[in-house]
Amino acid sequence: MDASAHQLVGGLLDGVRDAPGLIGRGSVWATLTGLLDPAVPTGALLLTGPAGIGKTSLVERFTAGAAELGHPVLHATGDGQDRPYALLRALLGSTAPDGLPEAQSRALRSALTHGEPADLLALRLSVCSAVGALAGDRPVALIVDDVDRADAASFDLLLTLASVLSWGQLPVVALFACRTERVPVELAELIAPVVVPPLTELESQRLLDLLPTAPAGSARLEVLRRAAGNPLALHEYAAGSDTPAGVSEVFARRVRGLPAGTLRALTLAAAGERDLAALPGTPLRDWQPAEDAGLIRITDATVHFRHPLVEYAVLRTAGPQAARAAHRTLAGAATDPLRRLRHRAAAADSPDPELAGALVDAARQLDGAGVVTAVTLLEHAHDLVTPDRRSEVLLEAAERAAAVGRVRWAGELLDRAAAGYDRAAEPALDIRMTALSAWTRTMRGWVHEAAELLAGRISPRSSANHLVGTAGLPVFLLGDGPLHAAVRAATAATPLLPINLFSLAAVRPDERVREAVLAQPGATPGDPQDLVRAAGAGAAAVLIDEPEHATTLLAPAVQAVSEGRAAGVFLTAPGAAGWALVDAGRWVEAERWMVPLLSSPVAAEATLVRFGTDVQLAVVAYGRGREGAARELLARTDRWTGVPLFVLRTAWARGVAALARGDHEQARHDLATAVAVPHDARVLALPDLVAAELAAGRPAPVAAVAELRSWYDGRWLPARRRLRLAAAEALLAGDPAGVADALGPLVAAPQARRWPFERAVLAVELAARQRRAQQPRPARDTLLDALDTFERLGAAAWAARVKAELRIGTPEADPLGGLSAQQEQIVRLAAAGLSNREIGERLFLSPRTIGSHLYRIFPQLGVRNRTQLGELLAGPGRKPPGHRDG
Repeated sequence: MDASAHQLVGGLLDGVRDAPGLIGRGSVWATLTGLLDPAVPTGALLLTGPAGIGKTSLVERFTAGAAELGHPVLHATGDGQDRPYALLRALLGSTAPDGLPEAQSRALRSALTHGEPADLLALRLSVCSAVGALAGDRPVALIVDDVDRADAASFDLLLTLASVLSWGQLPVVALFACRTERVPVELAELIAPVVVPPLTELESQRLLDLLPTAPAGSARLEVLRRAAGNPLALHEYAAGSDTPAGVSEVFARRVRGLPAGTLRALTLAAAGERDLAALPGTPLRDWQPAEDAGLIRITDATVHFRHPLVEYAVLRTAGPQAARAAHRTLAGAATDPLRRLRHRAAAADSPDPELAGALVDAARQLDGAGVVTAVTLLEHAHDLVTPDRRSEVLLEAAERAAAVGRVRWAGELLDRAAAGYDRAAEPALDIRMTALSAWTRTMRGWVHEAAELLAGRISPRSSANHLVGTAGLPVFLLGDGPLHAAVRAATAATPLLPINLFSLAAVRPDERVREAVLAQPGATPGDPQDLVRAAGAGAAAVLIDEPEHATTLLAPAVQAVSEGRAAGVFLTAPGAAGWALVDAGRWVEAERWMVPLLSSPVAAEATLVRFGTDVQLAVVAYGRGREGAARELLARTDRWTGVPLFVLRTAWARGVAALARGDHEQARHDLATAVAVPHDARVLALPDLVAAELAAGRPAPVAAVAELRSWYDGRWLPARRRLRLAAAEALLAGDPAGVADALGPLVAAPQARRWPFERAVLAVELAARQRRAQQPRPARDTLLDALDTFERLGAAAWAARVKAELRIGTPEADPLGGLSAQQEQIVRLAAAGLSNREIGERLFLSPRTIGSHLYRIFPQLGVRNRTQLGELLAGPGRKPPGHRDG
């Protein structure tokens, strides 16, 4: 670290040293500059504290320090205006950077130059790409002061950046600061807060000593007492003749002393318009007294309030009637229809159904990036409709927010809507409200809350298809429980509608459901509703063990999410497809579909998608024998541990990995954990548990097998579950020859080849019994067949075990074994000939990030270029990692 970095980052003692150019703040400054440590590639903090406490001063020092250390800096300040993308323009300028894909560039140009609706999902992608592309040797420093005063459209993009950043997928360090203590809830969930404390008494004394107007004697003591360590209060009290009760009163006194024309002009500006050209009847002479009083400054024909407390003082002094009059004036002068509507709404002082209707109609005409504006218009309409319609309007707003992936915002709107309607009197509204609320909770990872909500609404007497369809994913994730029972009871006579197929496959699968799922065709191109239908049927195909049909039906929805073209209900498609691919042994394809979700802005707020992806990638890593990589993936969050399906799948995968390396005691423990999970899928781990118990010299788990056989008695079982249960029973057959006779046909069954990894692991057990039964040739043939599968899948640990048993040479090292799932995907795409930019577009990463990964990976793999990378990955006969041409 160079000398300047040491000066900024190192050696700060809490509470002892001052921040640069400030009195005190050593502790907070040490926390902030921790973001600039070269060892920290990404991170974010949120400064908060009372108005005037000094947050902006810290932000300014941090900005200068970041620039001094060589970070590319993007810095902007929210100004309270509601013009769409005003803050985005302040960050990025008025033109889109070069090098973006055309759809992203078009969306960003539209937002920056016109603030007009564009494709919101493409815009989110473009902003993440544009910001990430600026990173060089150091990450971008993204700094937003007064973030709570950003326009709604820009704030939507900041949330996306913060979400992606929170998962470490963007080369950015970010500092956000709120003007007051009112922290935006959605941002606070993503970023660690840093509260700026008051100055100590000694620090306050030192600050007063620097002020030329500071009082002395008893007046000084009174200033110190009333200011209570607030720097703005110290400045203002020191400049005044007395010390009012609060710093806001200092500004209020100045406002009350202004001429009437000046107060009117300030009231218009405080109502949301800062451009002098948009403020009618405000000659420059009206602004001069406010500038002289230190309340505003005017630059580039734009009014800037010194502090939000000035705006508050203006509106409080003018009074509510004057504020509404200001909005009416601005509505009359506005040329933009939407701004005119917003000012009309702010001017209303009582319900106005006609105006509310106009707001709703305007919102329904907005799409693309205009959805953010549409939701805010609907929120305005909520305040103006009659009480009996308020919940309906908020629900529509929540549905629009959810459709573009603003899951947290949708949840907040739904909570407000739920408080204002009578469920019994409005059953149709209640169904929509419950379904969306359950979906938002599920997407945020609150699966148990979603299940509790749905279980309380679903009953045989009122089994709304919409609720039953929504319940499918929570039931799949949670397995047995109240929701499973409620859905099973409610669907006793449910028709085989596409919306219900996933739930029916989860709670009462049978041949009728299977035939209905297999009869579902692929999606019609360009038809969103048909895409939803096909995706739901594809998820059902996963549950009835039809992986090929599942991936065919799910592929269009997964592609739409992977390319950043779809959010909302489509966000669950990659997870369903992931399990189909993982279980079918299509691991490379599964990673190709799943890895982009790790950094996709489209799935930024869908927490379930994030940690579900980590679980699926971990299962693949365990299968390949990369147990360290699997543990790293699972350590990124512990929220998956509350989801029974994820617990079952990770314990099963971990147990099978332990079997591969011969750790039978660990395998017993993990596999017993998997089989104990009260979920229909637990039978999948049962034969591996039997094998582990017998290999450890323990008694066969006859009771566990009998329990599951009894539990499944009388139920229709899909092919895979039938095979696994039969395999567990076959392993209990007694003598080795009997086991071989019972297990052999199961391993050889054509159906078993649909799940190649499970079949190969079972084949290793079959070969062991064949050897003990004095059948050496069949045992060898069985092992060779299993080895072929393990090598094709890249299951290195199992391949090593089989080669050792066959005594056919030293196992070849896994060349990619030390890479993360994301790094491996980068390597595979690079080996296929894609450029850094093309790889970045697929994985939602900047070309610089791709280049940085490859720069580190090439020496690790012993290659110098993409050609050698392709040779390394070519399979049998590839050159060793250390090979050098010539």
